[in-house]
Amino acid sequence: MVKSVVVTSKSYGNILKGTKIYYEGKKPNTLKKDGTISFGKHILEALKRKFGNKKFQWIITETQDSITTKRNIVRVRTSQQTLKRMNASLWDRTRDIKNDTVSNFFSIVYPSHFGHNEVPVYVPGTLAGILDGKILPRLSGEDREVMNKFLPEFIASESLNAINLLKAKTQIKTLKELAEDLKKALDRSYAESWWQTYVKKNILIIQQGYISSIEKMNIVVGNTKYPDFILVTHDNYLDILEIKKPNTDLLKHDAGRNIYYWDKEVAKAIVQIENYIEYVQHQADTVRNYIRDKEQIDLKVVRPRGVILVGDTRKFSNQKECDDFRLLCQSTKNILFVTYDELLSRLQNYIKVLEEHSK
Repeated sequence: MVKSVVVTSKSYGNILKGTKIYYEGKKPNTLKKDGTISFGKHILEALKRKFGNKKFQWIITETQDSITTKRNIVRVRTSQQTLKRMNASLWDRTRDIKNDTVSNFFSIVYPSHFGHNEVPVYVPGTLAGILDGKILPRLSGEDREVMNKFLPEFIASESLNAINLLKAKTQIKTLKELAEDLKKALDRSYAESWWQTYVKKNILIIQQGYISSIEKMNIVVGNTKYPDFILVTHDNYLDILEIKKPNTDLLKHDAGRNIYYWDKEVAKAIVQIENYIEYVQHQADTVRNYIRDKEQIDLKVVRPRGVILVGDTRKFSNQKECDDFRLLCQSTKNILFVTYDELLSRLQNYIKVLEEHSK
């Protein structure tokens, strides 16, 4: 049977005066005749904000926590166990805050006897209440600096499984944002210089297997020319990357023979990268010593591989064009062709693998 007491305590304010607090079974010892009970005012205010003009009843129970609606009345049942836990939490927070206040003021009033507490009192649950992605734009430079210092210590204190899960979730979020960014960029007409900057900035994240990128090798050996951008593979070999635009035409069609052949821009890129490979191979010792001194990486400069990032095969109009493109790619011994749609597909597939293993 549900009984109730009417709120008459002035501590509730005029708005809540006359509100009924219901209870099932024996009346809780903490519930007074005037409706006074710990958290009572705050709970009623929270329910009023939540349900607005809807009719509701707050019912204190022995063990049940539930919200149901019957005859257009929202019935919110809160167990005495929950109220006890709330009281314990309040006690802990109040004690910590009071201890912190005493420590701070005594260090000011009696500096020769009480030093300032260098370890701040933390109220359990505070971070859980405020850490949300929505606060990121509001973080100050100081906030970000503190987080950057705190996170390594936090990760080091966690178990290996927790660390791996945290890393995976962080990586997935970063890669998803990058994949979405790349997908949007492919639909826009950016200049080749823009794509060179974009790829150089993100290639180590987009393309797994590379451990470092080296730009502008400042080596002068006669009239030798060196590429602006090279990549170091996981086993310390060199790849030379040539970057062209996604909207670069890959193939030309010979209608008489019904075959496809390299477009002139791709053909020029092939010759250019072959020259780079030849230059680097002939000056292998110089290149190796330069990178060892500058990057502290001990490279194996043995017939570097060329990689040409160019074009978008989604623009192919028929299967013959796709087949001839595959044949042309396989005909170049030392050069690997990667299209932008393939790069995006690899990234999206890698995200799926990470998501599967992070479950």
